[in-house]
Amino acid sequence: MDSPSVKQSLDRLREALDSGAPLDPALHDELSALDADIRRALGAAEPARAQGLAQRAREISLRFAQQHPTAAAVLRELGILLEGIGA
Repeated sequence: MDSPSVKQSLDRLREALDSGAPLDPALHDELSALDADIRRALGAAEPARAQGLAQRAREISLRFAQQHPTAAAVLRELGILLEGIGA
């Protein structure tokens, strides 16, 4: 699976988080794990290993909505992109 749009969204997410309020450690760990899983899935030939990533991105975006509105918007976009490629 490969999608330049997903990689661009991940980069935009990192930028948004770097410019916003600090994250609590648990949310930071969860976001880091999602980022790593998405990047790993993008390099995989089998999309079946990537299932559930879109849902995880949407769930995290809900928790980001108040403290990190820009990051939440990028996460929602990322969820849509991931869903579009079958993740």
